[in-house]
Amino acid sequence: MNQSKLPSSDGSPVDTTPVLLRQLEETLSTQVEGYRRFLEAITRKRDAIRGADLDRVPEIAVVEEKIIDRLHRLDLQRTKQGRRLAVSLGLEEEAAISAIVEGLDGDRGAKLAALAAQLRDLVDQTRKENSVVRSATESLARHMAGIVQSVTGALSGTGVYGRQGRLRDGTTLASGLDLTT
Repeated sequence: MNQSKLPSSDGSPVDTTPVLLRQLEETLSTQVEGYRRFLEAITRKRDAIRGADLDRVPEIAVVEEKIIDRLHRLDLQRTKQGRRLAVSLGLEEEAAISAIVEGLDGDRGAKLAALAAQLRDLVDQTRKENSVVRSATESLARHMAGIVQSVTGALSGTGVYGRQGRLRDGTTLASGLDLTT
């Protein structure tokens, strides 16, 4: 193993690998926590949509946006730290975490491997959950558009479909519909 050594104050080399490893582990731990929070936000959004509490959706989206921004910055940080650690171990700069774990002596990489696996699982789970919520949101939007189209058709009195498969509007009506009661 070819580890990076920096000169200490007395001129003897100091192994930087433990410091770089600890920094990478801390970043991965922070990312794991961030993805857990993201999953909680997705769950809150799903519950709001399910309960037709659509006023909560925008505020949850703001929280999600902040979490996503933080996760993006952590991802960039993790990439830089992984590259530095790989180079300190004598590996290629673009080495994967699995290669870095193999390059570490003994069980020093066990925590790193566990954190990386945990992060992968959370990323996959987040993608799946977010996809489900997105589909539900799109279905709800289509359903609401259908209701509006039906109401418009009933109020217009034409009952005739136009070229785009929508009910033609008759005379323009000023109307409102209270869906809260």
